[in-house]
Amino acid sequence: MPTAPRTPRRIPRRPVPGPMGAGRPDHRRRTWWRIGPAGIVVIAAVLLIFPLLGGGRERTPPTELVRPSPPSGGFVERQNVGFGTLVKLPRDPWSTRGCDGQAAPPDPQQPYLVCVVTSGPGVLSIWIYPRKRRGPRTKAALTTAMGNLKSAAEQRDASFHVDKKAVTRYDGLPAIQLRGTAKILGRPRTIRSTHLFVGGREIVIDAYSTGSSFRRVDATVFRPILRSLTIAKDWRRVRAQDQVPGVSR
Repeated sequence: MPTAPRTPRRIPRRPVPGPMGAGRPDHRRRTWWRIGPAGIVVIAAVLLIFPLLGGGRERTPPTELVRPSPPSGGFVERQNVGFGTLVKLPRDPWSTRGCDGQAAPPDPQQPYLVCVVTSGPGVLSIWIYPRKRRGPRTKAALTTAMGNLKSAAEQRDASFHVDKKAVTRYDGLPAIQLRGTAKILGRPRTIRSTHLFVGGREIVIDAYSTGSSFRRVDATVFRPILRSLTIAKDWRRVRAQDQVPGVSR
């Protein structure tokens, strides 16, 4: 007896992918990582920019990311920053406030502040205080004054720690220097404070920067300014202006 013909097995037909809109569904397996070279470039760029936008961490103040730069154009000629105090000031990229010997101080709330020079975290400020009398002259008097300044500074600012102190001279006039570390606006800084006594005034030049940059900015900016300091001859005696802050300088 002849056998019935076998029905051939039906092989499932796989859908043929076609162009969009051809009526044939596209069942190809999609994976999110199949994005092509252009997508990889975009993701890499986002990953690089994300930290700069402050994502995932606290923002760091810009001054911490910038180092004080040496003055590209050198220094300007000596100019009177107040009460016959002549100094050379750095050019760009350093900026200045006050420093023009005018009656109005750069900060109305601090009448003794006459000049501020800044670049990044590097700052040099000049203060002129009236004393109404001549400052210390002899070595013994300067040594006593230096001890008093150190104690007063550390008492006024608990974060200030004096590492070095010395009696010196600028433009032939007696001066005291204190060098140490302190926190300014919560950030550690290396500081040199110079106190010069002339006529009936005490000229204070405070220079500070980050510990890592202080030596470099001290050599290129701070010390050249100190070495340039000159007191006009007619301002070396006690004058009426030494007794009242904010008057004509």
